[in-house]
Amino acid sequence: MGMTKSSKNNKKKTRKIYRLFIPLAAVIAVCLGVGAYFYYDYSSRVYSSCVVELGGEVSAADFLKNPDQTAEFTSDTVITTDFPGTYDVGIVSGKYTYHCTLEVQDTVAPELTVKQLTRTKEEIPAAQDFVESVSDLSGDVSVYFGEAISFDNYGQIPITIVAEDGSGNKTEADTVLNLVQEYDIEPPVIEGQLDKIVYAGTSVSFKTDVVVTDNVDTDIEVQVDSSKVDLDTPGEYTVVYTATDSMGNMDLKEGTITVIQQEYTEEEVFALADEVLAEIITDDMSAYDKAHAIYVWVQGNIGYSESDDSGDWLKGAYDGLKNRHGDCYNYFAVSKALLTRAGIPNEDIEIIPTATRHHYWNVIDCGEGWRHFDTTPRLDKSFKGFYLTDEELMTYSDAHYHSHNYDREIYTYFNDNQEQ
Repeated sequence: MGMTKSSKNNKKKTRKIYRLFIPLAAVIAVCLGVGAYFYYDYSSRVYSSCVVELGGEVSAADFLKNPDQTAEFTSDTVITTDFPGTYDVGIVSGKYTYHCTLEVQDTVAPELTVKQLTRTKEEIPAAQDFVESVSDLSGDVSVYFGEAISFDNYGQIPITIVAEDGSGNKTEADTVLNLVQEYDIEPPVIEGQLDKIVYAGTSVSFKTDVVVTDNVDTDIEVQVDSSKVDLDTPGEYTVVYTATDSMGNMDLKEGTITVIQQEYTEEEVFALADEVLAEIITDDMSAYDKAHAIYVWVQGNIGYSESDDSGDWLKGAYDGLKNRHGDCYNYFAVSKALLTRAGIPNEDIEIIPTATRHHYWNVIDCGEGWRHFDTTPRLDKSFKGFYLTDEELMTYSDAHYHSHNYDREIYTYFNDNQEQ
């Protein structure tokens, strides 16, 4: 049966519509593709990935390349920087939604402080025992020895402690293991000049002439609590000295800091001293010869009389040099000024005082160790207090009512037998 005219017309219309649909579909596809491209290709508007340090802060705006735009995370985005890793995040800015990644990285090593330990071979410590404190943002830290340790010999063993977090960041710290046969229970001993006289408004080194000895440790440092001392106001103040050995044994001593008002300056005293030195010493003289010249001058030019200058060496020196008389304190102070200006190392020393007796003198070092230097004249005219070893002076002292009996815990110059 043949095709009717109506059927032919319908077929032609179908082909025409089909031919029109194909180009239209292509146009729509292109538009959709271009739209999708511009929708999803947002590299010009956001960073596809952001990196933040562990524990750091991050906001949606950090992903935007244009700082003038605003942004927020999508409601299903969960943000945490407490753990390293890569996380998917959604960013909403204006009418667009972007899919980005957040990378949380850990590049910071743990903080580690260590301490020394003293142990016997029966108590070999673990690495953690050396740790005083360790911290890391990750909260995941392993502590171990940096290298193998030999416990064969007693003594100080170098130790390296390593703290490593979960990301492989490491911190190393060195310490010491004191390996002993038995524990030390003997505390260190603080000695020296704990009491000091200071001029108001000047500074003072509290540790000067203060020494610490111990039966085991050799590097103990004395600690000073001077919080109660007011160096600007005359008066007496208590200072506390402490020393602790590696086993925790501690010694505590108190000293008195006496702050006095200054009457004469060093410049005034040294000017008088320089006038004397210009007459009695020359540059080519040895330290010994200069010291002897000073000894002879003081004994020959200062007369003995009672004085109340004790405690202020500048006043004692000034009065002695100006007035040419005074007691043992003035002799000591004048000698101190002359020795100091002559460049001869010198220190102070005094007898253990009693209710009726006190005495001051100097010690000097001319290159052969400390020697006693006492310029005060004595009733015993045979006494010559120049350049005496400690043994020589103590022999004289023992034979003359302990005339120079000083406290060896305070004045430690001769405790190591430095004199020859």
